[in-house]
Amino acid sequence: MTMLKKKNYLNKISGINIWLIAVGAILIASTISWFMVRDMAVSKSLVNSEINAITNSLNHLNDANSNVVSFTGYQDNLINGLGDKTQSQIDSVNDSITDANNQIKQTNTNLEAVTTQVSSLQTQTGALQTQTNALQTQTNTLQTQTSGLATQTTQLNTQLTTVNQTVSSAQTALTALTAKVNALPAGIQITPTVSSGTISLSIISTIAQTLAFEIEFRPTSDMPQLATMDASLSALYTTPPVTLTAGSSVRGDYALYWNTSDSLYHLGGITFSTMRTSLAAGTTTKSITFSTTGSYEIIITPEYITGTSTGSW
Repeated sequence: MTMLKKKNYLNKISGINIWLIAVGAILIASTISWFMVRDMAVSKSLVNSEINAITNSLNHLNDANSNVVSFTGYQDNLINGLGDKTQSQIDSVNDSITDANNQIKQTNTNLEAVTTQVSSLQTQTGALQTQTNALQTQTNTLQTQTSGLATQTTQLNTQLTTVNQTVSSAQTALTALTAKVNALPAGIQITPTVSSGTISLSIISTIAQTLAFEIEFRPTSDMPQLATMDASLSALYTTPPVTLTAGSSVRGDYALYWNTSDSLYHLGGITFSTMRTSLAAGTTTKSITFSTTGSYEIIITPEYITGTSTGSW
């Protein structure tokens, strides 16, 4: 806030003093006139004496007036000095008030910043508490999982013991199986060739053994038959498209499939199973004759059979 400036008191005080002096002079003049009129008949010495007294009174009044003027000037100087000092103090107070207001504003700004920081800190504290709670939950979960892991570890150790025992048993079984496999008869190697209706089988056998052969003729072109299976098989057996002789004639078995495009059965293949035959250790050649109508691919597979009788081809 700002204080009021000083008023000019000097003119007021000076005006009051002048009027007092004027009034006093009039009173004195009136008194002198009154005395002069009253004492006109008084002797000259008395008049002179009165005049001297009046003169002295006037001199005293002049001195008093001078003193009053001097005192008034002194008072005016004091008042002026006091006004300047007061104004200086007022200005200083106003400056202090301005500084105080600025400091209050800065303090309010700082308080707002502190309030914002406190709110942020409270928010962060709440988030930290939430994270702490979550961490505690995770810790509890981890402890539970650790307990479960310990249980699983125990179970795994038990399972590993069981697996080791199983592996040991499997190793024992594998050893026994290896021994049995090693004790089996050695295999054979077959090299077939086909020429002019004859299948020649060049057979290498590491041991003497008895076996038969499965020979499949698979058509390489489509061979439609009839609309019923019985009619198709009857026609195939009446006029076989393939005949096979391995020591003696071999019966063939027919495979048919239904084709929805023409509603007919088609020939899928003819399979022959020969009689058994004896193989000596080493190289043996077996010949099989056949005749065909149509084109086929030939698939030959050895068959290991049971029994004691042997074939002759």
